Amino acid sequence: MKKVIVISLAALLFMAACTKTDKGSSSSAISFQTAAYATRAGIDGSVFPTTEVFGVYAWASGSPDSYFMNNEKVAYDGEGKWVSEHEFYWIYKQTIDFIGYYPYNMPEVNIGKEEIKYTAMDVESRQIDAMYSSRATGYAYNPDGTYAGVDGSAGVPILFHHALGKVVIDARTAYDHVVEADGTVYDWEVTVNSITVSDFYKKGDATFTIENEPTEGIVGWTKPADEKGFNVWTNDGAKTSISNQPKVLLNSETPVNVMPEFFVLPQVVVKPEVDQEGRIIPGQPIHKVTVNLTVKTILNGEKLISETYNRSAYMYLEEIPAWQINYRNRYLLIIYPLGPGTGPGPDSHMPVITFDPAVADWDYITVYTTLYL
Repeated sequence: MKKVIVISLAALLFMAACTKTDKGSSSSAISFQTAAYATRAGIDGSVFPTTEVFGVYAWASGSPDSYFMNNEKVAYDGEGKWVSEHEFYWIYKQTIDFIGYYPYNMPEVNIGKEEIKYTAMDVESRQIDAMYSSRATGYAYNPDGTYAGVDGSAGVPILFHHALGKVVIDARTAYDHVVEADGTVYDWEVTVNSITVSDFYKKGDATFTIENEPTEGIVGWTKPADEKGFNVWTNDGAKTSISNQPKVLLNSETPVNVMPEFFVLPQVVVKPEVDQEGRIIPGQPIHKVTVNLTVKTILNGEKLISETYNRSAYMYLEEIPAWQINYRNRYLLIIYPLGPGTGPGPDSHMPVITFDPAVADWDYITVYTTLYL
């Protein structure tokens, strides 16, 4: 189910150096190529935006414990090239390893040749698409295969991966119009006034370690994982919430966005506790969504009732037990408006909300689950 998600450069990235290597000709300058890989990124699309910059680290085989490139800033030059602040050239008969990261000068990340560490990342104050690249390992200027190393003369590929997760919530009604057997006509207008996602962890750490294979070329990283194998970060216990006031009228045909996508610290979604009869115990301070909505019921073309409700539900689902690294978690709220007296119990006029969650855009999964609020 999991896929390698990458984002690649749109043009050649010419990088330069203030090193002791010979300058050579322009043909021996180190560049970074556009990689032919599909991507679905927080950064919009598969082309790195020309308005953004990123950083690169590199290590040469002749001095593997020292930086060859040390946090070089790369920006678009407006003429089709991505250019660093200094010039770097290939080293004769040496190979070089490269790692990129985004955004540039991100204080929470430490890039090493074998390990990438994120420390005290706070998604409440930093809503950013933190990304790290695969390690381009063992590259050299080797266009004719004379020397050792993967030829990088046409450009070294930089493949970015997302370090965080995302959550987005859309909504629609299950139906807007019902004609009963006796000819009675019900119509509904359902408006989402506000929505809040609360009690999720906001701050934590993560360590990615280099994989053993392949020994050259594009080498990936092992993601952090908990005891159950979920690719999540460790957290410090601090929680936060996020709200939106869409004030949108729903329909039964097309889902409407009610909570724009936001970055989340990858974390396990806590399963709510239940009582002896299997009913969820209310009031638990764990991952929760609260919706304020107005439901207008129209009977035979005449307004019958208009009521506004606050309803909450826990976000744990067996299909989405965690907001994992590189996952975009999409919740689709499906609201069933029931006319007075048409459903069981004294609150039969209350709207029933269901979740139709799907993890999309980064890694994919689609499920159908019902939650009654």
